[in-house]
Amino acid sequence: MRTLFRNIFLIINLVLALSLLMSYLAAFVSPEILWIFAFFGLAYPYILLANLCFVVFWIFFRKWYFLLSLVLILAGWGSLKKLLQLKPKKEPVEVAADPFRLISYNVRLFNYYLWEKDTALRQKMMDYLHNESPAVICFQEFLTLPKANFTLAGLKKELNYLPYSHVNYTHRIPGRLNFGLATFSKYPIIHKGNIDYENSLNGIIYSDLVIAQDTVRVYNCHLQSVKLKQDYNQVLDSLIFNYDEKHLRDVKAISVRLRDAYIKRAYQAELLSRHIMTSPYPVIVCGDFNDTPFSYCYYRLSRGLKDGFIASGYGMGTTYRQNFAPIRIDYILYSPSLKSSHYFSKKTDWSDHYPVQCDFTFLRKEDASGQHSRR
Repeated sequence: MRTLFRNIFLIINLVLALSLLMSYLAAFVSPEILWIFAFFGLAYPYILLANLCFVVFWIFFRKWYFLLSLVLILAGWGSLKKLLQLKPKKEPVEVAADPFRLISYNVRLFNYYLWEKDTALRQKMMDYLHNESPAVICFQEFLTLPKANFTLAGLKKELNYLPYSHVNYTHRIPGRLNFGLATFSKYPIIHKGNIDYENSLNGIIYSDLVIAQDTVRVYNCHLQSVKLKQDYNQVLDSLIFNYDEKHLRDVKAISVRLRDAYIKRAYQAELLSRHIMTSPYPVIVCGDFNDTPFSYCYYRLSRGLKDGFIASGYGMGTTYRQNFAPIRIDYILYSPSLKSSHYFSKKTDWSDHYPVQCDFTFLRKEDASGQHSRR
């Protein structure tokens, strides 16, 4: 009987070890080619935890089988760093200019439809932005209502310490509603552009900012949303305890939506990655990617760039607070010719996303000689 149970646990361990390997491969296999890997990438934290449990389990029973999971966990050390960071060490670096702060924030339409039952949330968002004194703010799910008190002119007045702006609406109902992205800047914007995706409310804008003697291109991104229905969140929250036919149908519907979104994001990430390659300036790529750090989307966009969380953040780095688990889907990536510090994600209940912020300085030319193959 002991042999039977040992073999059962060993088979389960092998399946989990294989799943961990597939979660690593998710970063390198485009969902446009084979989408199943994306689901293993999404489940990486849970697969990792299960493998850790088996390491402890086999060590307790003094079996060499613990090596099955341990070797794979160590092989994926780079993935673990995307999930968890200890408090960063302070490194003295020669810089060329005073630091500037960037905040990226999916504001969920400024809570206009009162998903969170607090009518003061919009004002709390604005107070937070004032207190942090950013030089650049990138909004996703930005909303203005021409005939109400949510006008662009009114918002510009509230953010008058950021006199330059770049606003692009991906969806408009003339005279009633405007939805899209917006970048507000303390620094002059000398060029503006956008990358629109066909049949999508999502999109990307980029703005070239002149900061002292330097220029940086800021990409404000909102990649393909999953568009889960509100009641699907309850399905995900209670998935462990419910297996009736209705829940299984809902799980299938969620899986289809996730699959379709993964495929669209892979295409969008490819377009954006190629566009970044053409930038004549160092870049900051920020926004809501709607994907985890273990995804193909993140891998494509972070190649040749640094991740603000990995370079100067600490803790779990959670940026999205809905559904069954805390995850990081909002990012600030940047060229190696910049230096980041004080990356921080403020835990609030104002939106379903947390605002993320990071301070930047330009490195001196001699320190950035390897500047960026990706600018």
